[in-house]
Amino acid sequence: MRRALLAAAAALAVLAGVVLLRAARFESKQLAVEPTRPVEVDASGVAQRLAEGLRIPTVSYYDRSRMDERVFLRFHRYLRDTYPVLHGVLERERVGRASLLYTWRGRRSDLRPVLVLAHQDVVPVEAGTEDDWTQPPFSGRIDGRFVWGRGAMDNKGSLFCILEAVEALATAGFEPERTVMLALGDDEEVGGDSGALAIADLLRSRGVELESVLDEGGAIAVEVLPNVDAPIALIGIAEKGSATVELRVEAVGGHSSTPPRHTAVGLVSRGVSALESHPMRGSLGGATELLFRYVGPELAFPYRVALANLWLFRGVLERALARQPTTDAMLRTTTAATIIEGGVKENLLPVRSRAAVNFRILPGDSVDDVVRHVRATVADERVRVELSRRPVPRNPSATSPVDSDSFRALQRTVSEVFPEAIVAPFLVLGGTDARHYEELTRNLYRFAPFVYTSDDRKRIHGSDERIAIDKLPGAVRFYMRLIRNTAGG
Repeated sequence: MRRALLAAAAALAVLAGVVLLRAARFESKQLAVEPTRPVEVDASGVAQRLAEGLRIPTVSYYDRSRMDERVFLRFHRYLRDTYPVLHGVLERERVGRASLLYTWRGRRSDLRPVLVLAHQDVVPVEAGTEDDWTQPPFSGRIDGRFVWGRGAMDNKGSLFCILEAVEALATAGFEPERTVMLALGDDEEVGGDSGALAIADLLRSRGVELESVLDEGGAIAVEVLPNVDAPIALIGIAEKGSATVELRVEAVGGHSSTPPRHTAVGLVSRGVSALESHPMRGSLGGATELLFRYVGPELAFPYRVALANLWLFRGVLERALARQPTTDAMLRTTTAATIIEGGVKENLLPVRSRAAVNFRILPGDSVDDVVRHVRATVADERVRVELSRRPVPRNPSATSPVDSDSFRALQRTVSEVFPEAIVAPFLVLGGTDARHYEELTRNLYRFAPFVYTSDDRKRIHGSDERIAIDKLPGAVRFYMRLIRNTAGG
């Protein structure tokens, strides 16, 4: 017994030594750079120009016939009149219905261009929710602290700060060595198939290979991870796919006084319940694991020990992350029942019932995997499983490298402009236009230079969308610095 206890104590001592040694060697992945001297930016002027842009309701719809091309052309005229130097120096092309491609020719044609993305379109305001807004959704109201309106965060805030940066650089006489392109899609909110995809096809037809792409997707987040007080600049290196699967049941109707054991509504509901109770398996890996490898060295000692030793604490971390919807979504393909319908009257048996279940697909899973999972989980021949084609299902994106010059230039820029932030790669849970450019470069990154709290994040696509005026100068400085760091000059 004594020998066994001594052996156990020795093993624990060795284990503790290994754990502590790994924690000591868990080196920071942050770049040691000096913050840049802030360039003077007129926050009030940027806010006024953004506010006017928010008053132009460039709404996109899945039903493309509802999109008003005249509104987008009005928006184009506003951009041209607002940024005259940019429009005098850069080449502008209208692509497809209402997308814009700007080209700022560099002095060296042997260097691959960098491409910065934003989108003009915004999501509709859900009918009946207009009164939920503190300010009318397309008012572009400025109250001294915020600019209010649909699109302020997604994505006209970024769009205007990008154009402000280019206008300022061009006015100052900056000439890039590497060509800089700006692509402003008109249908990102409905998939980007006639906007970003058309621009990517045009560039491909011209034989253009890109050095890198920067789109929205990440931000400087606070309150996003437990026990992390510092803001985290989340640079998306991959994005989830998406698929909607429908469950359909057809049955014989009749009076509710003599029902079958399971009605059409009951069968569909049981299928939905089974899917919610048996989500697809998840694990810590890919972009999410990289997130913790970048954040871990910056944390207090106990947490640094755990993240330096994922071989030992991986299961504990996965269980902790799975407790919250936001972090659970980083681990697995998520299941969200979003529509259920059936029946027309309380005392009539429904003839048909349908449910729509949306899956956001983790890299490593696929649309086919989702369909197989649904069929195996529902496992009822009376329930028909169909993959919805609207919106078009898509597989997850490829994962972009974190050891590329492009990622390092982006990380450097963030650290120079926002030195208080921890820079880390992460997985974008939604979809962006960036995925349409996968054939043109492997360096696809997703980041918008705004600080968002958990309350802010709820406003995207929701009521009371707004952006803080005092955050606009930092975003303009970021894009100015990024262009200098990636395009030279």
